Amino acid sequence: MDPSGPPPFMTNRRISHLPGARSAVSQMNWKQRIIWAIKTPIRTLNCISNVTVFFIAYFGFMFPVMWAKTVWPRLYWFWEGKLYRWLQAFIGYWGYTAGYDVYEYGDDLSQCINERVLLMCNHQSTADVPTLMACLQSKGVASRKTIWLMDQMFRWTPFGIIGNNHGDYFIQQGKSTRDKELVRLKDHLKNVFWDRDRRWVIVFPEGGFYFKRIESSQKYGRENGFPHTEYTTLPRMGAIKAILEEVGPRDEEEEDFDKRPRTSSKLKLIKDTVGAIREKKYVKGSC
Repeated sequence: MDPSGPPPFMTNRRISHLPGARSAVSQMNWKQRIIWAIKTPIRTLNCISNVTVFFIAYFGFMFPVMWAKTVWPRLYWFWEGKLYRWLQAFIGYWGYTAGYDVYEYGDDLSQCINERVLLMCNHQSTADVPTLMACLQSKGVASRKTIWLMDQMFRWTPFGIIGNNHGDYFIQQGKSTRDKELVRLKDHLKNVFWDRDRRWVIVFPEGGFYFKRIESSQKYGRENGFPHTEYTTLPRMGAIKAILEEVGPRDEEEEDFDKRPRTSSKLKLIKDTVGAIREKKYVKGSC
């Protein structure tokens, strides 16, 4: 038996119904489907109009302080951060209006609000974004000093245009652009993270939805001796490594080798226990 491979009882096991693979409609009766068909266009129109109205209001409120971007940048980014936080509240409210309440449990993150944090979240569906934005409303200054990493397809949506002005990064996925994107990501962090005093970097390490990637992730794990996972995919470390190399803390040895100025970052790494992730010297702890 290969000790590095998955347990024998899991080798031939296949999940019949992956989380997110079945739509809510397929689990409804006919009466519920009719109600759903009536409510869906109404809710869709409400969500689109909600963000569109905020998009207009955002730039309407930003226009009077445009002069401060170069003259008084601290004021400009404080004002912009407040509006950006309210945008997240608008999007987070979508889940509430659909009947979902968000409860947090586990470790207390209040001690990390003013720290440099790398936040890695499992990506199950599009509902992850409004859920996380709802959670950020109680995170104080961190909620307006975030950098989101998201797919290029969202760049020209109302949220994407605001995010682009805020300093979020839009990744173009694909093997042909992978190396180039990592260089662009480092350049972006160098120009945005410190100059705009960002605190939290938010990334979905799977690079896509769980139900779309779980089978290929399990296949890759079997072929390369990684743990067999059923409820999460193996993370893709390219962006994580680039973030830590650019804004993560470095010790004296790394500073001498790298020839870059030492930063005062206290960036934390939220780790998953898979064989591909190894703790580096400059990771002081986790939160």
